[in-house]
Amino acid sequence: MNPHPDTQALAQARAQLQREIAEREAIQARYEAQMAQLRAEQARLRELAEMSSEWFWEMDEELRFTRVYGGGLLVSSAATDAHNPLGKRRWELPIANVTPEHWREHRHMLETRQPFKDFVYQILSPLTGQLHWCSISGKPVFVDGVFKGYHGIGIDITERKQVEMRVEFLAYHDALTGLPNRALLQDRMQQAIAQAERAEDGLALAFIDLDNFKRINDSLGHAAGDALLREIALRLKGCVRESDTVSRQSGDEFILVLSGVDGVQRCIPTLDKIMRRLQEPMLFEGKEISASASIGVAFYPQDGATFDELRKKADLAMYRSKDTGRNAYYFYDEAMNNDAEEHLLLRNGLRLAIERGEFVLHYQPQMDIRSGRLVGVEALLRWQSPTFGLVEPGRFIPVAEDSGLIVPIGAWVLEQACRQARAWQDDGLPALTVAVNLSAVQFRRDDMEATVDQALARSGLPPHCLELELTESILLQDVEQVLTLVRRLRQRGMHFSIDDFGTGYSSLAYLKRMDIDKLKIDRSFVHDLDQTADAAAIVEAIVEMAHKLGLRTIAEGVESPELLDRLRDIGCDEAQGYLHAHPMPAPEFARYLRTHFQDRAQPQLA
Repeated sequence: MNPHPDTQALAQARAQLQREIAEREAIQARYEAQMAQLRAEQARLRELAEMSSEWFWEMDEELRFTRVYGGGLLVSSAATDAHNPLGKRRWELPIANVTPEHWREHRHMLETRQPFKDFVYQILSPLTGQLHWCSISGKPVFVDGVFKGYHGIGIDITERKQVEMRVEFLAYHDALTGLPNRALLQDRMQQAIAQAERAEDGLALAFIDLDNFKRINDSLGHAAGDALLREIALRLKGCVRESDTVSRQSGDEFILVLSGVDGVQRCIPTLDKIMRRLQEPMLFEGKEISASASIGVAFYPQDGATFDELRKKADLAMYRSKDTGRNAYYFYDEAMNNDAEEHLLLRNGLRLAIERGEFVLHYQPQMDIRSGRLVGVEALLRWQSPTFGLVEPGRFIPVAEDSGLIVPIGAWVLEQACRQARAWQDDGLPALTVAVNLSAVQFRRDDMEATVDQALARSGLPPHCLELELTESILLQDVEQVLTLVRRLRQRGMHFSIDDFGTGYSSLAYLKRMDIDKLKIDRSFVHDLDQTADAAAIVEAIVEMAHKLGLRTIAEGVESPELLDRLRDIGCDEAQGYLHAHPMPAPEFARYLRTHFQDRAQPQLA
């Protein structure tokens, strides 16, 4: 039996409907799968964008933000209404560090529908709570010629900006202390001078150099030296006003610019405060470090009208402080400038003096006080300058030491003195000990042992006929190195004495360790021997101490029979001075020797 036609048609319609439903369900499933995939892709892109320093933004035709996504700098779960840009214009956001001029320029570009690039500002991040630097760029959007708004990107440039600011900071500041460097100081100085001119006032420039800073570096290390410099910078800033400038120039040199200071009296309280603060000890790794400073001061406008003029004159005043014992401040005066000019002329002349044969040695006898016999001779350097005439050592030796020229000059003196002493012996005169003064700079900058050995070898003088006079300042250097050198030279037979004893820095504990032979009592004590009780007490104490240590003593500057008698009563062993003879050139001293020996019995040999 065949199915009814209506039933067959109904069955076909039902099957078609089921097929269509299945197709629609398949389409819906595919659509939902695609949408799920799209949502997952959007979420992944959003996560990637949030991890990036860049973000994307869109504005409508009213320049209000419609979308901001990525970066997390502006929109995040931590964002508040104040930070959320949606619905706001850019200038309605809490943006910082944009000048009114830059705002006007930026708004003009937006209002005239121009693209823009790298508009830089700062904004508070809701994520970090810190101000971040941002740079944004954007382009206008047009649809069929109709303006629809802007879209663009932004980037967090905080790290780059920090690097740029650090580079800029280091260009004008000292890396160790953070103080202004020379470049920034000069700019501040120009501003201070302009201000002083407007106010008809003055200012002071103070040049500060730490005393013996190298000793701290050498003994405790550079870390301790750096810590001290940082502490000095803090203390100097604490001694001045906000309107003043503290600058580190290089090494252990600082410069202060004190505004509103028109003379000495207004400057002294600040300088006294600085001197006190700098001497207060600081601790570094459990060790106390203390410092002092030599300071020179020049004033605007009376001492100069420019930074370079004032710095030069403050530098001269600072060196006056160094020369007079350090740990003090001096104010510039014109005499210092004259001294500086002479210093330069002397230094230039000294450079050529050796090769031109301008140096000469004069010799002064040293006498045994009790026997009256000649026991030694001191070689004294003189400079026969074509410009200055006969120059005494007190005038040019400091210049030679400051310039380092004392090293070749000292080597020349040592060899010439040894040659002359040997020549007198070869002429039949008795062998006398010749004393030669050594500079502390020679110990520091020259191979002293080789220089002495070379002088003896070239001259043929026996080592026991040479006495080396050491200044007490030599003991400020590496004591063990000095002691070792003295011992090695003593083993060769040479003698040693301490010159100008009592005026320097030596510790009595070093006298016996140095294995010296003699102390030279400074002429300042000898000259006042009959004038003050203090001088007499000092001389008596030196002689008594020396004898207990097994040392001889020799007094400098003996100019009268009364002084000689007084020294004899005290027990001093030897004397040197005008009473017996002035320093004289070698030929004249040879005649003096012959006359002296003819008038006396065979002299006591040194």
